[in-house]
Amino acid sequence: MPKSERGILGYRKVPGKEILFSFAPRKGNECASDEEDSDYQPSDDEEGLSRNKDRKSALGKSKEKKQRNVKQRKKQAKNKQKGEIMKRKRNMVIDSSQSESPSKRFQKEDASMPSKSGHQLWGQMLPIEILVRVFELGVRENGAVPFLCRVSRVCSLWREAASKPSLWHHIDLSFGWVKSIEQTLNILLENRVSRLKILNLSLCAKLTDKEIKLVVDKCPLLESINLTACIKLTSLSISLLSSGCQHLKAVDLSGLNIGAVAPAVLKQLVEQCGSRLEEFVIAKTQLRSFPMVLKALMTCCPNLKLLDLSNCKFSSDFLMIPIEEFQAGCPSLEVLRLTGSKVRANQVSRRLKEESLGFPKLKELSVAVNITTTLNISLGITDGLLLRLLKTSSKLKHLDLRGCTHITADVLQKLSLDNLEQLFISQCSVSKYEGIAVIVQKWMHSLIELDLSWNVFPGMSLDIAMKKLSSTPQKSNLRILNLSGTSITAQRVKSLLDGCPRLSCLDLSSCRGLPRGMKQQYEGERLANLKRNIDTIFDEESENT
Repeated sequence: MPKSERGILGYRKVPGKEILFSFAPRKGNECASDEEDSDYQPSDDEEGLSRNKDRKSALGKSKEKKQRNVKQRKKQAKNKQKGEIMKRKRNMVIDSSQSESPSKRFQKEDASMPSKSGHQLWGQMLPIEILVRVFELGVRENGAVPFLCRVSRVCSLWREAASKPSLWHHIDLSFGWVKSIEQTLNILLENRVSRLKILNLSLCAKLTDKEIKLVVDKCPLLESINLTACIKLTSLSISLLSSGCQHLKAVDLSGLNIGAVAPAVLKQLVEQCGSRLEEFVIAKTQLRSFPMVLKALMTCCPNLKLLDLSNCKFSSDFLMIPIEEFQAGCPSLEVLRLTGSKVRANQVSRRLKEESLGFPKLKELSVAVNITTTLNISLGITDGLLLRLLKTSSKLKHLDLRGCTHITADVLQKLSLDNLEQLFISQCSVSKYEGIAVIVQKWMHSLIELDLSWNVFPGMSLDIAMKKLSSTPQKSNLRILNLSGTSITAQRVKSLLDGCPRLSCLDLSSCRGLPRGMKQQYEGERLANLKRNIDTIFDEESENT
């Protein structure tokens, strides 16, 4: 029986050609769709689907058209704004000379330029002198680095103003925040700092002699340098500073290794600076044969104002200080710091003591000792040393005797100090005597900060002293009071809060005579709350007792 020539849908079958459905229509002849039939009529559901499809298509086209219109309008506005800026620039009066600086070009402005757009170019139209003054305020607030480095990236005018040498007189690269100290110094020294006067390189652990030589070569006006904890430096750096810096007035060599601060090199530095030297700091350092350096200071530096030998270790057991000779050689001394160092006064005749002029300009003396670790350091800090050092120091403002175990209350009463502002006698032998009330009364009119912490006062001496301290509220200038570890009572705290109206910090931590919740440090809002609630605390304590 012959095979049928037509298939089930009525189409002629061609073997290997005809298919019912295919995802790849080019491989066969697909069956015609229903829409191509002349008698085809779609159902209601199909008509609805078709209308929804047409509606979505129309909405999509409308949205795309709106987006194109918005982009076109933005582009036109941007081109218009760009054209206005170019037009304003063309209207500006520009000198035809190519050598004219950017600052002069930006200063020339056409009178017909619209005022409504002036705010857009205000930074470029300021006279460079005004811009430099503005940058001076920024340098004073934030330092030359990184402030000037950042503003120089704004425009050519700002770059020119930030490059003025007068702004680069003080650079602080301390605390090791500069990643590459060598690269940074090279950039700054080559382009900016011909008039540099103050340079702080403290804690730059990667600093070497090479960078110090660059500083000496490029900074002929250098007056002050801080090299604290630059542990890679050698004695060559100190020699370069002494021979190359002809204006050096202040030097900080704290925390350097023992090889960098060799006695011969330090002596050379002191002698080369001579009468220029005003500040000499060499704290936290191990020093050999330092009496030789001290002798050079007393001989060559009559204008020395600050000497800091805090926490130094000397090759000898104690550093012997010839006090009267020191006073004669450095009469301008204002700050003397011997904290944590083993020092003693030399033996001299009574006549030399009487003839000595003392330190009449001394404002700060610190001989504090950490008694928890070094009990024998305070052996040299005696009444005799204190009286000889402060013989004529009537202008003294700061006296630190913390941890001194051989100082009596009588010597403090004998000192001819008129307006002492800061007194620190924590863990001091002064507290063993009942004269603390007389000491407080002597300077209660001028004291701004008082530290009596961790002292055991005999009898009622502390209570009497605090009562006198708070007796004249109208004259009290006290702002900071440290009573931690003492036997102060809540009643006396109340009188202090009432009698010291300028008090801003009160430390009552570990005070065994106070309620437990009251033993803490008070500042700001916490101190204000204590003043408001002290009556309640005092009443509760009275009820308990």
